[in-house]
Amino acid sequence: MTIESTTSSFDLMKVFQGCPIIYILLLLMSIASFIIWLYSMMTLRLSSMMPTFFILEMRKLLQDKHFDAALAKCRQANNFTAGIIAAGVVARKHGPQVMMQLMQSEGRRCANRIWQRISFLNEIAVIAPMLGLLGTVLGLFFAFYDNNRSEASINALFDGLGIAVGTTVAGLIVAIVAMIFYTILKFKVVRLLSAIESASLSLVSVIE
Repeated sequence: MTIESTTSSFDLMKVFQGCPIIYILLLLMSIASFIIWLYSMMTLRLSSMMPTFFILEMRKLLQDKHFDAALAKCRQANNFTAGIIAAGVVARKHGPQVMMQLMQSEGRRCANRIWQRISFLNEIAVIAPMLGLLGTVLGLFFAFYDNNRSEASINALFDGLGIAVGTTVAGLIVAIVAMIFYTILKFKVVRLLSAIESASLSLVSVIE
C-alpha cells in the first residue's frame, strides 16, 4: 500500500494581497524599530557620552579652582556629561547637597530625551499586535460577509481565513522583535546612566 502525500505551496504574494495596507504598515514599523535600535546602539556609548579625557580635564580644572574655565569648557563640549557637571559648577556656592540635587535633576532632564527615543520601540511593540489583529478581523468580516454561499465559495472561505490570520502572525513577529530591541536598549541605557551619574557626582567633593 502506498501513501500519497500532498504538499501545499505557500504563496506569499497571495497572503500579502489579502490585506496589503496592514502588511505595509507592519513593514514600515519593523524598519523603523530596526533603525531606532541601530542608531541608539551606535550613539549610546560611554566613550561619546562621557569621554575620559573630558572627565580628567574637568577634574584638573576643578582641583585648581578654575571654575570659570571649567564652566566654559562644559558649555563648549558636546557630550551628555557636560551639562551635568556645569549644573554642579554653577551651584557650587550653595553647598554640596544643592549641587548633588541640581546635577541629578539635570541628569534626569538629559536622560528623558534618550528614554523618549527608545520608548518608540515599546510603542511599536504595543501597536503592532493590535494592527495585526485588526487585519485579521477585517479579513474575517469580508470572508463571512458574502451572502451567496456555494460549495466553491465555502472552500474559498477557508482559504481566506488562513490568509486573514497572517496579519496577526506578522504583527506578533514585529512586536516581539521591537520588544527585544527595547529590552536591550533599556539595560544599556540604565548601565550608562548609572556610570555617568557616579562619575559626575564624584566631582562634587572636588568642587567643594
